[in-house]
Amino acid sequence: MGKTMFYINGKYVDENQAYISVMDHGFLYGDGVFDAFRVYNGKIFQFDAHMNRLYDSARIIDLDIPLGKEQFKNIIIETVRRSGYKDCYIRPQVTRGVGSLGHDPGTCKESSIIVYVTPTPVLKKERSIRTIISSYRRPPAFILPPESKITHYMNNILGKMEARKRGADDAILLDMRGFVSEGCAWNIFLVKNKRVATPSITSSILRGITRDVVIQLLNEMNITVEERDMTVSELFTADEIFGTGTGSGISPVIEINGREVGDGRPGPTTNETEIRLKELIEKTGTPVYE
Repeated sequence: MGKTMFYINGKYVDENQAYISVMDHGFLYGDGVFDAFRVYNGKIFQFDAHMNRLYDSARIIDLDIPLGKEQFKNIIIETVRRSGYKDCYIRPQVTRGVGSLGHDPGTCKESSIIVYVTPTPVLKKERSIRTIISSYRRPPAFILPPESKITHYMNNILGKMEARKRGADDAILLDMRGFVSEGCAWNIFLVKNKRVATPSITSSILRGITRDVVIQLLNEMNITVEERDMTVSELFTADEIFGTGTGSGISPVIEINGREVGDGRPGPTTNETEIRLKELIEKTGTPVYE
């Protein structure tokens, strides 16, 4: 039992009372940053890593977060406690705040702080996904900073819509050079001849927290992970492919553009990595209800 809870600019409110000004530049122009992480059995997984990324994201776009990191963490913990959930999804967001029409951030006097706690989204029973190569590309760093988790997600949305219209679950986006970048909301790993590769940060990826955890787990399995440019041809000849993300954990990719990946089933490296990730989640985390 529990209920969806929000913290908005100093107040803890339920969903019926949660609102922001229509003049907030996060609403008007997507001018803000956010992060997303999970509570498993009353413990926040990779709390510090996600908060560090949130503050780094804000620094990249020169956005002030008017809270110390520990103060912000305490607000998040209190929001979770007020929700009553032991398994839930957390989304802290910081926007440029209320300003005038026009995209000049100088009209915004104070950043808006929002924390959203809701039940963990229900995932489909079949964890494997069928994908396409999207016609949309991940923007390069000279257009939008890929390392910053900004609230402008139209590129990802268009890729997702394209996948659904073509009968797939999700899309894989390429970078502007034609190399593999990432899924609509997940990082990608490729297994070939018991070697693992993943696109590097030069491929316009968001460096995922789960991605970093999985690289560490693979290293503990004595599997070296290459972070490098990856071609579409490599996807078509891979033994296994899987995605990593906060919402889904590990998602085996079993089809790309109608072509089976490997034998069309989750492979041994994918399965073992998923087992180890679940074990890590059970053993670690920041307790909320203490």
